[in-house]
Amino acid sequence: MSDPDQRSEAVTSTSNRPSSGDLPTIAYQTRSGERRRVRYERVATEPWNVERRVDRWDADESEWVPCGGEALSQLVIDDEHRAAVTVTESP
Repeated sequence: MSDPDQRSEAVTSTSNRPSSGDLPTIAYQTRSGERRRVRYERVATEPWNVERRVDRWDADESEWVPCGGEALSQLVIDDEHRAAVTVTESP
């Protein structure tokens, strides 16, 4: 088991759901004081696909700066799949 004082855990967090979509943004601050934000966004040309984007707070510039991201194969929020769905047309 790891020492709780050595772990980099979130001590504060916020979550919101943008009015234009159903995917959350989570902002948090680690015990060391580093601020991060994780955004889940639909791919504009493929709305059934989702990407996770991570930003860090740049205090010198007073803005969020991208620092990583990846495409997700699935996303489940509140026990409901939000990505990796099949889109079909009606006959």
